[in-house]
Amino acid sequence: MTGLGSLRAAILSFLLPLVAVGCAGQPVQTGTFARNLSSEQAMALPPPGGPAIVSVVERRFDNAVEQDVFLATSALTPGQNSIKAQFFGTTSPFKLSDNKLTSTPVTEAGIASEMRRALPGIRMARSSFFVQNNYGPFGYAFGRGARSDLCMYAWQQIRSPSGTISPLANYGSIQIRLRLCQAGGTEEQLLAVMYNYTIVGSVDAGGWNPYGEPRSVPSSLGGVGAPIYPRPASSEPIVPIIQPRTTTYTSSAPVTLPQAQSVTRKTGSVVSASAVSVPGPASAGSRPNSVSTPAVSNAIPAPLVPSPSAAMGAREVTIPSPSCTDMTSGAANACR
Repeated sequence: MTGLGSLRAAILSFLLPLVAVGCAGQPVQTGTFARNLSSEQAMALPPPGGPAIVSVVERRFDNAVEQDVFLATSALTPGQNSIKAQFFGTTSPFKLSDNKLTSTPVTEAGIASEMRRALPGIRMARSSFFVQNNYGPFGYAFGRGARSDLCMYAWQQIRSPSGTISPLANYGSIQIRLRLCQAGGTEEQLLAVMYNYTIVGSVDAGGWNPYGEPRSVPSSLGGVGAPIYPRPASSEPIVPIIQPRTTTYTSSAPVTLPQAQSVTRKTGSVVSASAVSVPGPASAGSRPNSVSTPAVSNAIPAPLVPSPSAAMGAREVTIPSPSCTDMTSGAANACR
């Protein structure tokens, strides 16, 4: 018995260190489930024209990574503009943790609950239009906030078609939520953020692919009867159209303009226009040119004004007008 007891003691002394080593683990740093990141580490970026990134908060889960990309705002509506991005299909950074993020499908009830939490007290109206951006279709709703604020809540789920998903290929998904309010904003301005945001993050796994298989090459490529132009027909032409050259001449010859000349008679006045030469601007090397205006004649009746002699009671003397045969050539023209 003494030998058997010593054998047991020897076995236990050998196994106890092994059991202690097997139960040991790596130290865990608290606070690693959520951390602040710089704007360069955001996995979803707003358009280059803004709104700007204020801060990024990342949360690690056993099966996903979630980021809240907070955006700058000038609205008076309570709350923070943000892009929420959830990347599903990651591995847990902790071996014994139980902290999974549920990937729920997009439903009307689920979206309504999200909008109430993101925009409390604002009546949101969903759009009935089918729209899509570079990552596929998405939905959105608009509502009026405080003062002139226009608010939008948009949602998008990016995943491969269900028939192509397998444990080894095309698995994983991305959930995008956008909460955006802008003072004096329009629907086009707010929708531009949803159309032009960029996903820059991914999961380091060979089979992770929420975007699906790449599109096939069009069958008309390289074929007959399918011309391909370097740019759309509505854009500017490749070779610019040059307008024909025009030459403007400046006249140095006198410009003839009409000048009124009147001949007064007792019963009225006759006004005839004769040509008067007016020197035009001269320029070196210009080609002579003349502009003539035809004479215009018009009869303007003159008011009858009594002569001073008639007003004083003197005898009125009538002077006969000369006949057209006795006039000079200039006066004869006025009789015609």
